[in-house]
Amino acid sequence: MANRFDSDVVVIGAGIFGLSVAWACIKRGMSVTIVEKATIGAGASGGVMGALSPNVPENWSPKKQFQLDALLTAQDHWSEVDATSGLPSGYGRLGRIIPITNARGLEHAQIRTEDAKSLWDDEAFWHVEPATKFNGWISPEAAPFGVIHENLSARINPRLACLSLAKALRSKGCEILEGWEMTAINDNQITGPNGTIHAKAIVMAAGVACFPYLETLWARNAGMGVKGQSAVLGGVNAADVPMIFGDHTYIIPHENGDIAVGSTSENTYDDPYSIDEQLDIVIERALTISPALRHAKIKHTWANVRPRARKPDPMLGPIDGPAGLYMATGGFKIGFGIAHKSGETIAAMIDGETVLLPKQFHASFAETNK
Repeated sequence: MANRFDSDVVVIGAGIFGLSVAWACIKRGMSVTIVEKATIGAGASGGVMGALSPNVPENWSPKKQFQLDALLTAQDHWSEVDATSGLPSGYGRLGRIIPITNARGLEHAQIRTEDAKSLWDDEAFWHVEPATKFNGWISPEAAPFGVIHENLSARINPRLACLSLAKALRSKGCEILEGWEMTAINDNQITGPNGTIHAKAIVMAAGVACFPYLETLWARNAGMGVKGQSAVLGGVNAADVPMIFGDHTYIIPHENGDIAVGSTSENTYDDPYSIDEQLDIVIERALTISPALRHAKIKHTWANVRPRARKPDPMLGPIDGPAGLYMATGGFKIGFGIAHKSGETIAAMIDGETVLLPKQFHASFAETNK
């Protein structure tokens, strides 16, 4: 007697990776059920930053090419999702400016200008420009040797993006079960207090919650949670200027005029959800870089834990465990930028296709390379 499957695919986790995997599978005609122990975007995907930015154009690698391809297709992806859902994701390709603080930095930036022309296939630019071009938005004192200006970076509103994607999925027949906590994974099925779901493929996309499960399978560390604190500032109304990245701090204008500032990266912490003086330091850096923020007011703050895999590359694809089990986690700091391409990769794998994926991204690579 053939197995009965409730869905072709069941996805564990309704963060950006889980939702993106589900979207790619739905577009291939698969039936999908998502289970989420809390609510959509409740974990790291519910943050306030939303920087989709590239690696520097040098020392090119398959990893950097994967990220570039994802960034170049992001606008079409989010346009389709938002048109389907009728909700805004907050996506906008505004570009980014990076202060240049010394002569050596200027020299490197000028070299990368030429590298970007070839490595980015003329799809985007990386220029050196005077800080005065962005007068009032970035302080000349913070960029004494000018700024790097690249137009590949984009912003997104993480919370709105997850809600837009979830509504688009539901409109396509995807069932999203919130408050459904998985307690066991067996061959082609997951079980929880709410029952058992059978599926041809199970995709675990539960962020940091993936790591304890992997550690049980592998008998070693699989990754860690890195705490991030960030803030939303209001009263600036600077929605159409480039984001700024300087002194380890992002300043991101969102579509409603708010400014997101962050984030800390804390490997040790007592409370993953608390706000403390480390955020104050980040905000002060932002105020030093951008005079426009001096009169802004803090509207709200955010803190949570982001998944950093051991390597720390994303872990995508099948793993040696229960039949039909795939992993989609990691993506520390670049998760939103590569999520839709990662979802497409997982969906293609489930469909039996051979995919081109940087070897560091394969979940099996993380498992076997200790």
